[in-house]
Amino acid sequence: MMSRAVRLRRLLTASLTAGMFLFTASAGAAQSGITVTVQDNYQADYGVTIPFTRSPRTTDYTFSLYEGGSAAGTPAVSAKVEMTAAQEDVYLPLAYDITGPQSYTLKIEARPLADRIGTDMAAAREFPFTTKPTCGCAAGTAGAFYRGNGSAADPFYVGSQQQLAHVGAHNGGQFKQARDVDLAGNPWTSLSSDGIVYDGGGHRIKNLKTDGGVGDAGLWVLLSNSTVKNLAIVGGEVRGSIIGGLAGKASSSTVQGCYTDVSMVSNVDNVYGHAISGGLIGASYGTVVEDCYALGKQSVTTAPYANYQGGIIGYTQNDSAISRCYFAGILSAGNARYLGGTLGVQDRRFGFSGDRIGSCYWLVGTAYGIGTYMPPTGALGDPFNSGTQGLGAAQLASASSFSSWNFENVWRMDSGAGRPVLRVFDNPKDS
Repeated sequence: MMSRAVRLRRLLTASLTAGMFLFTASAGAAQSGITVTVQDNYQADYGVTIPFTRSPRTTDYTFSLYEGGSAAGTPAVSAKVEMTAAQEDVYLPLAYDITGPQSYTLKIEARPLADRIGTDMAAAREFPFTTKPTCGCAAGTAGAFYRGNGSAADPFYVGSQQQLAHVGAHNGGQFKQARDVDLAGNPWTSLSSDGIVYDGGGHRIKNLKTDGGVGDAGLWVLLSNSTVKNLAIVGGEVRGSIIGGLAGKASSSTVQGCYTDVSMVSNVDNVYGHAISGGLIGASYGTVVEDCYALGKQSVTTAPYANYQGGIIGYTQNDSAISRCYFAGILSAGNARYLGGTLGVQDRRFGFSGDRIGSCYWLVGTAYGIGTYMPPTGALGDPFNSGTQGLGAAQLASASSFSSWNFENVWRMDSGAGRPVLRVFDNPKDS
């Protein structure tokens, strides 16, 4: 006759199907048929969800996760599980590597109920598994995401250069940068994205080096119908015809709470003889930029027919907007023709009703906030200031100089830098 212990072991073996592990952001809604008590106060804001069917002979389990291919040593996380429902999801917090596959072993221990001790015996089984991409990509796909499903509630998490490059493969997705990403030593191929939301989480992208030749370049070559926020780009060099520290071109997008500090060198294109650069965006088509700033130096290789440099944006069209931004870098006067501390050129030829520029500033060194404008007919207009103001170093270091800026929640004055900085970059949380 089969022993009770073996029977409990077989029921335990049948309780979980290999490959059914789900990698999720949280435990989700509370479940009435299960209580999970994580041991040793282990915490993580993401983890593993395990669909589980309990044995009808017990409700008392321990779930433990071990790094590697066996349940050896101390588990990464362990939890007592009391389960009265026939089927439930068991969620275990686990700070696994979000940048690539990682091997674990799940050990489930089943204990007999108090009134069955001596009749049934405890049993345990091990289930090795490897974390898999959560973005629908095949295992082994370069840059695949291992945390998140691309929704607003559970965005794809970006933690490496390969994953940053993989953003371009998921138009329409939402993303959260989990840590600083260093691009040093690897020339960057500019992204093209449509309909995304990218939240930098107060993190930085370091050492961006990209060369579009006589084409466009930036972290993004083109950003369409998208939102980028809470992201910094520091160090490196961007080259191309229409270039920006964040994006060469941006259309119908929003940029919030970002800053750049990169060197930019614009080259003349082969068609129009133009070179355009902007601290954040080279050319903007109906894009909104707010609560941002730019540092760094902008220059041009040769004297073109028209070179436009703007501290924040190089060229605007289709009623773009710039609010509560400042520029404290250098615009090169060598081969440049039209320089603006906030905007290089305002194009008024295509259904223009007025770029919305307000509460913007630049560190004096450039004479005007807007370098020039293109009227519907006629020659380029004179430089002018509208919604933008030049400040000296002492004014830049004083919060009173910045009208309508939120220094309680968004900005703070940095006495060491002598200028405002964004609070979101003070203490970013790594994942």
